[in-house]
Amino acid sequence: MKNKLKVFTTTVLFSTCLISNAQESEKSESKFKSFFTDNIEYQAKLQLTLGGASPLGIPAQIRKIESFKPTNVVGLEANATKWLNDEQKYGIRVGLKIESRAMKTQAEVKNYFTQIEDDSGARTTGYFTGHVVTRANNSYLTLPVSFVWNISEKWNFYGGFYISAAVNKSFDGYIYDGVFREGTPIGEPATFEGTAIGIYDFSEDIRSFQFGEQIGFEYKINPQFSISLDGSFANTAVFKKDFEAISFKMYNIFGNLGFAYKF
Repeated sequence: MKNKLKVFTTTVLFSTCLISNAQESEKSESKFKSFFTDNIEYQAKLQLTLGGASPLGIPAQIRKIESFKPTNVVGLEANATKWLNDEQKYGIRVGLKIESRAMKTQAEVKNYFTQIEDDSGARTTGYFTGHVVTRANNSYLTLPVSFVWNISEKWNFYGGFYISAAVNKSFDGYIYDGVFREGTPIGEPATFEGTAIGIYDFSEDIRSFQFGEQIGFEYKINPQFSISLDGSFANTAVFKKDFEAISFKMYNIFGNLGFAYKF
């Protein structure tokens, strides 16, 4: 009789534990699901990007910007905004986007330090006075994280940081119509006239990862559609730390116009 009672008691306790664990598991699963459904918004965004890789301030070597053309301006983003209260006044937005940071520029320069290569691939550094064409076409997979402030029924303000990983690297161009002096500003001259050019390609010197800030505004056209305007500013230079073929650092500075749909 005592053994039967022990077995019955053990069975009851074991069943109670199983029921309790199942209830706790259901509660945890419910909380997990509610985190992704309550006070949260999901967006898909088409982005147009304008800007370029630029020094902070115009160096003395660059005498004139003769032309500037943004290229490959379209990007795509998906993001989620988790509101921190039921009033949906403040929130955290995390996204993932594929974007291009591309441009083509032409400039007149004087004693511009650079590196060119010949048909065999041999590289020569020196100082060039004349005209330079630069083409940058870099694609990045970017993770933006922003604090969102719902200012009014129509306006949101957001700002935060981003981390980007380069998925395509391209930075090249050529010099023309000028004089290249090897090594120093008074070195052996090589003249580029007519169709003669000196090419350069710094694609392999592009950093694989970048970190920076972004800040912007969002206007809600209706409950589903909105437009946004923001700026992104890289803290890390475009080129690797040991890159010396250009005498000044360049940073990705871009403005982004977005068209978003909320699910």
